[in-house]
Parts: sequence; C-alpha cells; structure tokens
Amino acid sequence: MKKLEVNHTPEFSRDIAIALSVLWLILMFIICCIMTKLIAVFLSIVILLIIIGIGWYIDSRKTTVEYDTNKVKWKWLFLEYTADFNKVDSVHYTIVHERTRYGYTHRFEIVFQLTDSMELRLNDRLELNDIDNSINGVPDNIKLMQLYRFIENVYPEKCTGFIKNDTY
Repeated sequence: MKKLEVNHTPEFSRDIAIALSVLWLILMFIICCIMTKLIAVFLSIVILLIIIGIGWYIDSRKTTVEYDTNKVKWKWLFLEYTADFNKVDSVHYTIVHERTRYGYTHRFEIVFQLTDSMELRLNDRLELNDIDNSINGVPDNIKLMQLYRFIENVYPEKCTGFIKNDTY
C-alpha cells in the first residue's frame, strides 16, 4: 500500500469547535458560581488554555492516507474511513473555498460517490502558493491530486474529473 499524509478536516470539525466553546462557557459559569473570584478567574483561564490546546491538537493532526488498487483508507483521530472501489460509483475532485472569521480557507477535496448513495470526502488544506500555481489548472504536486491521478489510471471509467464548487 502507498501512503501519504494530508491535513484532512472532516465536515463536522466546526461542530467540535462549537462544542468545546460551549463546554468552556458551561464550566466557566459553574466555576464562577461555586468559587471565589480569584480562583474562578484562574480556573477559567486554565480551562480555556486546555480547550485551546485540544483545538490546536485536533487542527494540526495529520491524516495518513493508504491506498492501493482495491481501496483508499484514512483515519482521522478515532474515525476510520474506507472507500472500497467495488462499492464506488464515481470519483471527482473539487476545490472548496470557505470564508472564516480571519479570511478564507481553501481545500482540495476528493469525493467518492458510493453505490448506496453515500459520499466519502477526503480533503487537504491548500496553501496560497498551491492556489497561485493552479490558476491554469490543478497542478500534480498537490498530494491528493497525485492520489486522484492514481485512481484515474486504475479506474478511468469511475473518474469524472473536476466539478466546480459553488463556495465563492
């Protein structure tokens, strides 16, 4: 099996960030009701730093993608995904642009359309130089593009190429 590492971010990662924020607010409220002001401020800051550390760990975690002619498999934290080519109807790629609080994030995404009408999405963050280089098309130096080219060589009938995304 071939391997590559990407900065995969699942779609529900925002839900995790929101849950951590709500957890911090609840803990801060409980601490403020029970403790004295000085201890409450100290514990609130400590808990906030711990939650920021957890968020940083989740965000900086690399995902190892393993693939061969039969399947593509990747694991993010404790969740494991497998795209078995016997169950894949089609494969395409897209570029996703999302507006965030501090600007924009860009991701290269491969979408595996399964026979049971489900989708598996594997993505990788794009840097600005990758976007600059891809003005005239997606370059092959993007890691997931190399994976897509591999799939395209093995299963050309399943690959549908680039599909424009309406995320602008």
